[in-house]
Amino acid sequence: MDLSKDEQDHAMTLYKEAIVIDASIVPFIHYVGEDIWLEDSLKGGVTASNGTVCMQHNFGEALRDLTEYNEWAEKKKDKALIVRSTEDIHKVKKEGKHGLILGPQNSDFLEGKLAYLDIAHQMGIRIIQIGYSTRNLAADGCVEESNAGLSNYGKALVEAMNRKGILIDLSHVGDLSTMETIEHSRDPVSFTHVCPRESTPRDLSPYAQWAGGERFIKFAVQRGRTDQALKACTERGGIVGVTPFFAKKAGDSTLTDDLMDQIDYTVDLVGADKVAFGSDLDFRNGVTRAAYIWKHPDRIDNDYHTPMDKTWGYGWLENMPNLAKGLVARGYSDQETKGVLGGNWMPLFKQVWGK
Repeated sequence: MDLSKDEQDHAMTLYKEAIVIDASIVPFIHYVGEDIWLEDSLKGGVTASNGTVCMQHNFGEALRDLTEYNEWAEKKKDKALIVRSTEDIHKVKKEGKHGLILGPQNSDFLEGKLAYLDIAHQMGIRIIQIGYSTRNLAADGCVEESNAGLSNYGKALVEAMNRKGILIDLSHVGDLSTMETIEHSRDPVSFTHVCPRESTPRDLSPYAQWAGGERFIKFAVQRGRTDQALKACTERGGIVGVTPFFAKKAGDSTLTDDLMDQIDYTVDLVGADKVAFGSDLDFRNGVTRAAYIWKHPDRIDNDYHTPMDKTWGYGWLENMPNLAKGLVARGYSDQETKGVLGGNWMPLFKQVWGK
């Protein structure tokens, strides 16, 4: 990613002007965590993020979680707010704050009761992934070998989310359930944090070896979305958030370049106006990231965390401006760069969420 000073300055100008959205993070708001992830997002100039909440919770526990997030936002109102509309995203951009979209990565917390969706929406939820990696009441996940489609409840859930104005996410959902949801949904749907299956690296980078070896590669491929699904999603108005989580290749390339390879592939497939970004960054795993850096200091510049002037640096959103540099280096236009950084989400959010 070699850029002249003028190109770097231009990339930073575009970044500062853009609405920057990370379509998948895992925040936490207890103890020092609230400051770690929020300050990192603000330092990185991230306008808004889709935050995973309510995981492994029943509905009562989910309500407690959502209440705590709303109380947190009130406490941090000088720096953050819970996003309920596209107007809220424009507001935080103008005011230099961070907007948190509440987006569970599983519908299990609803306990199979569609009426609970009304309460979830009232509490601020605007994105729900209908299923995670394994089977639930609505759909099969990406690791289920049976690859069954939507259940009757799953179809009813899709319809209810359409009526309520909650964006459907299919990042971890099984192949048949994914295609059936795209077909069944009245509104466009999304992949908030995926790589194309066709271009997902299958070689063992040092990080992949550390993360589980062949099991990690198998999961990475399962989590990858087929070209058919990516096209079907975007042809109906959906957006694909490309993640760096599975992008690292073996060898000496930087993560920014490996991420850009995934973005390039997706853009070639569906168009630059349908591609965005989702880090899949779990802020609870700071100790794990630190352990990797400690164990593999020779790989810092290539795999995991890097200084801001070298590459994107998976692990800290303060390095997000390097995504803009990567897009400029690959020849994306100003409009395309701003779109991938976050602008492409806005029409979809407005269409699904309404006013």
